[in-house]
Amino acid sequence: MHTVELFCVAFWCLCAAVWASSSRVPCQSPSMTSGTLTVRSSGGHTVATGEFNYDSTGKKLHFLEKSDDSNKTSHIDVLMHFEEGVFYELDSKNESCKKQTLKSRKHPMEVPADASHDSEVYLGSLAVPEQGLRLRVWTGKVPDLHAQYTMLTTSCGCLTVSCYYHSEKTDLIFSFLDVETHVDEPQVFAPPAYCDGAVLEESSDDHSFFDLFHD
Repeated sequence: MHTVELFCVAFWCLCAAVWASSSRVPCQSPSMTSGTLTVRSSGGHTVATGEFNYDSTGKKLHFLEKSDDSNKTSHIDVLMHFEEGVFYELDSKNESCKKQTLKSRKHPMEVPADASHDSEVYLGSLAVPEQGLRLRVWTGKVPDLHAQYTMLTTSCGCLTVSCYYHSEKTDLIFSFLDVETHVDEPQVFAPPAYCDGAVLEESSDDHSFFDLFHD
C-alpha cells in the first residue's frame, strides 16, 4: 500500500484518463480495516494525519489524529456510529466527551451503494510483477452535502486507496496508507466510560464526517 503516496500527484491524471464505463455494482469493503489516513487540501496542504479503525459491518469508525503538530491547539479524536447517526468527540486527556447527532452518514471508507463505476486503471507497470496496482474508479454525488466524489479502490479486495471530495465548503483528498484487514483492538468502537453521562446534542442538517477537516 506504500504506492498510495503517488496518488496525490497522479490523482487528476487518473481521473481524466478514465476508460469506458461499465455496469459494475459497487464493491463491499472488508468487514474490518485499519491503517493510516492522511487528509490533504486540493492545494497540497496536509490537514490531518492519524490512525483509523473501521467496522464496515457495524458501520463504526474511530479516527485519532497524530499529535505531532505542536501548532495545533486541539487534535481530532472521534468515534462515529453511522448506523445510529451519532458521533462522539473525545478528549482522553481531560476525559471529556461531546455527543452529537450525525445527519449525513457518508464517508470515504467504503464505496456508497449508489456509486457509479467509471473505469479500471493501472497505476505503475502492468508488465513488471509487483510494480503496479490495479484500481477501480468510482464517482457519485452527495446531494444533501452539495458535494461530489471520486474514489479509487483496489480491484481485488475493495480497499479504499484514495478519495477526492469536492463540495461548496471544501476540497479534500483522502489517502489510505498501510491498510490492514483487521482491527487490533475492537473496543475502539465503543464509547469510553467517561461518555456515559454525555447528553445528545442536535447538530446541523448537513453535519458530516467531512466537516472534521478544515484547511
